[in-house]
Amino acid sequence: MLESKAAKFATEVARGSLKRSSLNEFLAVVKTASAHLTGNLARAAELIQSFKQVAVDQSYLERRTFDPGELAQQLAASLESDLRKSGLTLNVECPSGRTMTSYPGPFGQVLTNLLMNAIVHAFPDGKSGRIDLAIRACGEGDIEIAVSDNGCGMSADLRRQAFNPFFTTRRHEGNVGLGLHIVHNIVSGRLGGRIKLESKPGAGTRIQMIVPRVAPETGET
Repeated sequence: MLESKAAKFATEVARGSLKRSSLNEFLAVVKTASAHLTGNLARAAELIQSFKQVAVDQSYLERRTFDPGELAQQLAASLESDLRKSGLTLNVECPSGRTMTSYPGPFGQVLTNLLMNAIVHAFPDGKSGRIDLAIRACGEGDIEIAVSDNGCGMSADLRRQAFNPFFTTRRHEGNVGLGLHIVHNIVSGRLGGRIKLESKPGAGTRIQMIVPRVAPETGET
């Protein structure tokens, strides 16, 4: 549409027959088309980034010893602006000094995706609320990570589809529905753990993950 209107506009200018109404119409078309282009480019960028997260490069998969508590605190600090804009509070319970030999890149991606998923989906219509992130020891060889919120919760149908690729309730806002799918793949694959989702309408959502302190080197369960 923009290309067609631009050609017509150029013709009128060349002929010297440009009218104020034509100019105003063209400016309106440019404004509308620019908004559509910007929105579509943003969604395309998000989709490409999501695919990159599904098929990550090897530098992202470096296996080393790290403190999950320190990593969680760093991620929480990086999301402070998003939380403040949304009127949400984040409570982080993860004592430092506990180490893992695992993949901090994928581990951090899991935490980021879960927290952003809660920010975007758990509190519709601008409602305020709380998100809790807890990391604690689980037995001798495992770590438990739990992300919970007191938001709107999920119906049984939504729970069944939550980890499916491209499933989202906010597609009209540009979401592509790969966040929880990526989380499931990383936890059950690269980190060698398991994941469970609990939620009820109006009663919030809790996602629990159990991962080994020492991840399998191949990332297989």
